[in-house]
Amino acid sequence: MVLKIILVIAILLILFIWKSGQDKKSYHARMCALFQEEWGIYTRDEYSDQIMKNIQYYHEQKKTENSIDPITWNDLEMETIFQYMNHTRTSAGEEYLYHILHTPEFSREELEKRETVIQGFQEDAEQRTELEIALYDIGKTDHISVYEFLSETKKLRPIRKLPHVFAGLTLFLIIISLPLAPALSIMLLFVDMGMNAYFYYREKGKIISHIALFEFILGTIRECDTISELSIDGCRPQLERLKELSARFGKFSRFHFLVSGGSTMSGSLFDSIFDYIRILFHVDLIKLSTMIQEVKRYEEELLEIYHIIGFLDSMLAIASYRDLIGEYVVPAFQESGNGREKIQQMEIKGLYHPLVKNPVKNDLSTKKCMLLTGSNASGKSTFIKAVAINVLFAQTIHTVLADSYHASFFRLYSSMALRDDILSEESYFIVEIKSLKRIFTAVQQESEIPVLCFVDEILRGTNTVERVAASSQLLQALSVRNAMCFAATHDIELTYLLEKNFENYHFEEQLSEGDISFDYRLRKGRADSRNAIRLLSVIGFEEELVQKAQKRVELFLKEGVWTR
Repeated sequence: MVLKIILVIAILLILFIWKSGQDKKSYHARMCALFQEEWGIYTRDEYSDQIMKNIQYYHEQKKTENSIDPITWNDLEMETIFQYMNHTRTSAGEEYLYHILHTPEFSREELEKRETVIQGFQEDAEQRTELEIALYDIGKTDHISVYEFLSETKKLRPIRKLPHVFAGLTLFLIIISLPLAPALSIMLLFVDMGMNAYFYYREKGKIISHIALFEFILGTIRECDTISELSIDGCRPQLERLKELSARFGKFSRFHFLVSGGSTMSGSLFDSIFDYIRILFHVDLIKLSTMIQEVKRYEEELLEIYHIIGFLDSMLAIASYRDLIGEYVVPAFQESGNGREKIQQMEIKGLYHPLVKNPVKNDLSTKKCMLLTGSNASGKSTFIKAVAINVLFAQTIHTVLADSYHASFFRLYSSMALRDDILSEESYFIVEIKSLKRIFTAVQQESEIPVLCFVDEILRGTNTVERVAASSQLLQALSVRNAMCFAATHDIELTYLLEKNFENYHFEEQLSEGDISFDYRLRKGRADSRNAIRLLSVIGFEEELVQKAQKRVELFLKEGVWTR
């Protein structure tokens, strides 16, 4: 009888192992097909407030004085751009990518290091897919910032191992006593299973965040061995370092299946069945006790693994983004110098905005500040945002949405999409002048890296006379300092007052019978058309109203005063 039971168990075990192997092969094949299909698109659809808070945490801890500030980030709609770019498979990757996009580099060496890795991913689709599968098995934890957790491992309270060992041992003893006293043992078995399950869920509820995070850490360590065995040009230093670091976590990852048998997304039969063993024998809670001790011991090494995984995953996302946009160029940088001619140069051909469908490309070549004029919706704001975004791209992801890019390194600031601050009871004008003041503060700092600033409709929050007088002085002051400024305005007067310091460019609109169109082409010189009143007619306002407005303009231009 005993031999028959052993034989049945052995057969079931063999079938179980075989089925688990088949499941693993099937999972790998499905993932390969999926990732090849998903290459070049973003991988996350949901961005709740909690998820964004988690993603932002790493940058909040690591930001420097050179990081672009929240005003510039919001002006350029970088949150949306980040989401389109986010092809990452791990929490570390998306947290790292978010930080990179905030942090312009001023070093060719660092950017070339990134380029080497990005190109390695672009050129080797097979190994890249293997890396994506490993990263996917590490996964994302939406309920907490991984970096926040890893940074505070010393604060973790230890889990008392003895009660869980006792629970598992008691159940084991009852099971092996079944042949000796079947009736009593079966009764005790059900009672003990119920008690173990109850205490398991009670204790697990207290440390549920620990369990989820340790599964994440465990998956990371376990996949480090897989990742380090890959052969991808450009990644060898990172892969070799991962192998060294993961070797130190042998005790941590030993018997890892006790906590997690694999990716919860794989549909593994082994992991599904083993969940019941965890519940009844508390083996995952016992293992977690040891894992907490090891994490505290190797906190610095764990953070280094986080950074390497984050770096590789973010570079993978950039490689994917390049395929998404299709048309891009690797930037060429000019060194900063002491002379103004050296530190302020920009030549870009075929520039376009990443969020505009069917964009019109424009060329730009300047060593001076630039003043843009033209009617509403003609393309001024979109153009200066396109310049700002691509300068940021050049110094972060080493990718420019253009046909060619030659420019200096810059510190970036903008003052564009401002609004009244209701909570602090500040008017639009106060918010705007504070925004401008921060740019002047940055310009006054001693630095070899010039400021590149973008201003849309400067001082729009005040009357025309004071706006023209003040804005001309502010912009002129920027033009003679360690700064390069792109400003968009409706005030044609500024094009005359600043023509010695700013190059004039403009956009035009085309008006026809009952219609208006834009070609979004950048043109040399100031805008010479006054079409705002004519637009009233195109939109459908009464002709009498339009004619009276036009007559009032003509009288002002002739006499220099407004008439009633």
